[in-house]
Amino acid sequence: MEISNEDFRKFATRTDRPIPGQSLTDSPETPAPHERPPRFTTKEEAIEYFSGMILQEETFPAIMNLIKSNVPIMNLVQVFLMQAFKQGLINPDLMLLIAEPLAYILMGLAEQQGIRYNIIDDDDDDGSEEEEEAQDTDIFRNKLQTITKPKNDEELNLDEKINNAPSLMARGV
Repeated sequence: MEISNEDFRKFATRTDRPIPGQSLTDSPETPAPHERPPRFTTKEEAIEYFSGMILQEETFPAIMNLIKSNVPIMNLVQVFLMQAFKQGLINPDLMLLIAEPLAYILMGLAEQQGIRYNIIDDDDDDGSEEEEEAQDTDIFRNKLQTITKPKNDEELNLDEKINNAPSLMARGV
């Protein structure tokens, strides 16, 4: 995709964005929602919230209609997670941790309804990899698009890992 000089000029001269350093002049008493501590701090809390949101009587049919109309699952996941971040519900780390479980929830619900679904958008595979990396600046979307076959989401036994870890003072091999 080539950008014309006119498109570049419009982008460079747009005025609807914050100026550099503007966040430093905002009042600390009224931070933006995403600048406060998140509402959910564990995967379980966040997944429970999203499950409840998806299964609401008002939203469930709309989400299933989107999936039925071939909107990729990971695009829906991206929308849900970005909106939750902007509202201050989750932080960026939790966004990435719950992307796969949220995709599984949507896929499972679609299968229960007998709806065929797409996990990722296949239209992004037209150019070479270097061109895609140069053109696509949305890091979060790139991370979500790499999840083609979600894995089973099992917690690691951290106590066992910590107990079996070598000492920091041990001689290197």
